[in-house]
Amino acid sequence: MSPRDQVRVMKRDAYGRVDENSYPLIYRVGPTEPMTPWAMNLADETGLFRVLCFDFDGKDKHGVDAELMEEAVDECDVLSRTLDSLSIEHVVCQSSGTGGRHIWLALHGGAPKLAVAPVASAARANFRRLDHGMLLNAVTGAARPPLSPHRDGSYSTVLRGNLNTLITPSTTIADLAALAAVLEARKPSLRAEDSPPSGPITTRHQAHRRLSVAGTAHMATIDGGSNPSWTGFMCLLSAANAGWQLVDVEHAIKTAPGLEHFRTKNTGRGGRRPRAAAEARARLGRQWDKAQQYAALQRPLPAVREPPDLSELDAIVTDVEALLTRFRVSPGRWGRTEASSNQQTILRALAYLTLQTGKRTVAAAIRDLGPMGGLGRTTAADALTALAAAGYVERVSASDDGNAAEWRLASTLSTGPSTVRSQPSDNPRPPQEIPSSLSRSAAELFNTRTHLVALLEEQLTDQRHDLFTRRGLGHLAGKLYALLRQHPSLTIDAAARLLGVTARHTATIFSRLRRHKLLVVHRDGWARSMQDLRNQAALQLNVLGTLLARAERYRIEREVWAWWQAELSTMMSAPRSRPRRPHVSSRPLFEASRPGERVWPRYPRASTNRADHRSALELVGAGLLSPENRWQYLGNAA
Repeated sequence: MSPRDQVRVMKRDAYGRVDENSYPLIYRVGPTEPMTPWAMNLADETGLFRVLCFDFDGKDKHGVDAELMEEAVDECDVLSRTLDSLSIEHVVCQSSGTGGRHIWLALHGGAPKLAVAPVASAARANFRRLDHGMLLNAVTGAARPPLSPHRDGSYSTVLRGNLNTLITPSTTIADLAALAAVLEARKPSLRAEDSPPSGPITTRHQAHRRLSVAGTAHMATIDGGSNPSWTGFMCLLSAANAGWQLVDVEHAIKTAPGLEHFRTKNTGRGGRRPRAAAEARARLGRQWDKAQQYAALQRPLPAVREPPDLSELDAIVTDVEALLTRFRVSPGRWGRTEASSNQQTILRALAYLTLQTGKRTVAAAIRDLGPMGGLGRTTAADALTALAAAGYVERVSASDDGNAAEWRLASTLSTGPSTVRSQPSDNPRPPQEIPSSLSRSAAELFNTRTHLVALLEEQLTDQRHDLFTRRGLGHLAGKLYALLRQHPSLTIDAAARLLGVTARHTATIFSRLRRHKLLVVHRDGWARSMQDLRNQAALQLNVLGTLLARAERYRIEREVWAWWQAELSTMMSAPRSRPRRPHVSSRPLFEASRPGERVWPRYPRASTNRADHRSALELVGAGLLSPENRWQYLGNAA
């Protein structure tokens, strides 16, 4: 079964244990098996893939996570059913006693890397719990074969399929192309909430509160569809975007077919069983908090618009990749001061908007851009000004008539001319670079875009919390907390290098996070605690609700500004063309929801007949201008 005459074997440490998950030794294939766990290469010596392994795992930096493992099992079942629908023979294994899943299939005649790469790219876009790296590595990509031992003492066991199909391959390159096409067609939308449901829907279910069209479909998906865990989170994300509260979701769980994930759990054997009430309540609380974070980040996004020219999108993706590379290779530039750290966050938010919209130029209001990263509007304005002066962003147009200023990422992020040294006269011209559009297919381009969007979402949502505001532990503490999602553990020196600050400053941040039990000791430094205690820490520091209060304040400021603009328009127009204000005894029969149809009362005035903006803020804050409020402010009509 092995494509090569040798396998890679684990090495015992000085104490005789195999704690490290690496395979540095080589063992010749023969009648006797190695004394330690081994892994089999997926490709032969010529670089042709002979077998493929789709590895679904539910581990994080703390080890096995039951919630992530259930998602991995759901995703494995989805891919297995897809292979069945294409008549591709495969074997499903439980990789170890922890519950991970492997899907194996053998290739008739082998397949080059170029034929396997589209499958790996499409699979990564569909399945978050898939480790796709081995499918792109024809040199050292390897996995433990069926029936092989695990370092925890368990064995890989076959759940479905026949091992003889791996010995006598039948899958062809054409089958791989068909699989890639199906996965490309089924992958979630860039905004996952707008994705089509993962299964058939019922028309008999009606949500008790308003939802988007896509959210209604997710809620009505029968038995959660083919991937109940994904469908369940899409329901929560749709509810969060629609303004639902947790009590509304708890009510919907009783009857909504799409929320099956929170009522029952996957047994791993093709069935489901009811969840314990405490487990269901805890899981719903964690997932609802996560959905609210994503909803807050996505709220400023405009309507989806696919770019008409893929070359523009390719240039955007290339520039964002270059920007993230600069963040990684020069952390000192972005961590030396608080202002630099804030600039990095605003750049991330602007890159996120650019990728989501697919447009080089985006309208970015400071009241939207700042809260996306947990910052205030004045901090966002200062960061944009500094970034424009440094050449990282360009302001295309200023804000006018209530429209936000338009910004764009600089298309070239090269070193400034003043820092380039003189070159010798005989220095040859570098080879001409091949345009990325010629070396990257459309499917790969969209999958790379989706991957970058997910990466930026994780970074922005992890650091966007009340605890990491300036009155709390600070913005840099949020960046360190977000780093610990990407790295299983960090030492003080390693974290200092990644953040671009001194070890002393980093130790202070570690101490503050540890004091609030957000970090635990790890054998290789420090890691996140298994339980998310950020809300409890924010409550102790009296900063819980800071971001919600800031968002409400910005909403009030926007409404007052729209009110004042309407007042100015009325004052400067001819009397015959002014809109009629409602009479004191009139009551609207319907709410005009389209822009431009709202009729505003007269703006409050002081005794000097000048505009009283303070009173306007109080009136809007009290909800007296809301069409749904029983008590309406009617200006001087009353």
